[in-house]
Amino acid sequence: MPLTQREALQLGLLLLCVPAQYLLSGNLGSGLGRSQAVLHLVSDLRHLRDSWFQLEPWKSRWLQFVSWLLRASIRPSDFSSRSRVSGPETSLAIEVLQYRERAGHFATSQHVRSERPDHLQFRVGQVVRHRTLGYRAVIVGWDLEAKAPESWLTSRYGDSKVLRHWPHYALLIDKRDRKPHHLTYVVQEQLELIRNTEIQHPDIEEKFSYFDGAQYIPLPKLRALYPRD
Repeated sequence: MPLTQREALQLGLLLLCVPAQYLLSGNLGSGLGRSQAVLHLVSDLRHLRDSWFQLEPWKSRWLQFVSWLLRASIRPSDFSSRSRVSGPETSLAIEVLQYRERAGHFATSQHVRSERPDHLQFRVGQVVRHRTLGYRAVIVGWDLEAKAPESWLTSRYGDSKVLRHWPHYALLIDKRDRKPHHLTYVVQEQLELIRNTEIQHPDIEEKFSYFDGAQYIPLPKLRALYPRD
């Protein structure tokens, strides 16, 4: 039976150890020193295999590159130009309140998020800051891609399709930073993690049991929806 590409690669790497062992034995003598050198060589070859000849590391590198491109291309005006009449994101926050109970929009779906892909950067309970608007908030939910009414997505992103397919987070905004609406839904690339910061919001106690000094600890119901957070 012919070998698969992966099996052939692994066999080739292992076979490389044989001539390498002879080379080491000729230059390092015998005993403990030679054994340690062989072990180091095998470890290096395995690291090479896992880092360069597996799909997941390359997928992770690609997602990190895409994340960098998105962050570099986003401008503050991309998020506020359509809502300047009522202030940045105010009208968008109203729509979040109106639609949050419909069709699982804005991270309100009750299905369990049983997976956490590598490109998902934040967790429920973490405190973040909006990179361009500056407000502080706590994460109360997430979707791997935007789940929102088409009218909201168009108001938010116009004709751009890329950001719609990136992780989005439901946030409770600190009432000191944004009034009168304190709930919003934000693409991952506009958020950055902050620590040692408590959020003031009237719904905090409905979602979290306490603040441990670094992040908020979800209540059992919320924790059940995000078991890997």
